[in-house]
Amino acid sequence: MKKGALVALFASLVAIGVAYASAIASRGTATWSPWVMAIATSVAMVATMALGAARADRPNAGLGKLVVPFAAVLLIMVGAFAAALFLPAAGEPLLLGLPRRAAIVLYGIGVLPVFILPLAYALTFDELTLTEEDLTRVREAAATDEEDR
Repeated sequence: MKKGALVALFASLVAIGVAYASAIASRGTATWSPWVMAIATSVAMVATMALGAARADRPNAGLGKLVVPFAAVLLIMVGAFAAALFLPAAGEPLLLGLPRRAAIVLYGIGVLPVFILPLAYALTFDELTLTEEDLTRVREAAATDEEDR
């Protein structure tokens, strides 16, 4: 799982780089470029979250039940970017004081994950945090370190 997250992060960063290089080389934006940026940015964010939560010594990198909220966040982010890309740019009504496209990106990408991820981590805290063996190993390492001083 950790290797998959690394591959996803690397591939998404390469895709972002290709989209930027295309825009710079052609002095404009290709029709595919915003879509690549939207999907690759979403994948990079979720892959980074998975790497942060992964534990090498556990099956499935210790992600367990976090796979579901991570997938939900990915779908929300891709959906928000897609909605913003599909909507017309000019003459749109305001949504919560912002143009619809900006509101969808701000609230869909910035705010919704803030509600989902802390709740997911809180619900899986006991399952995914340090075990008694981990705490014993840390205490032994700290004691050994103090003896060496």
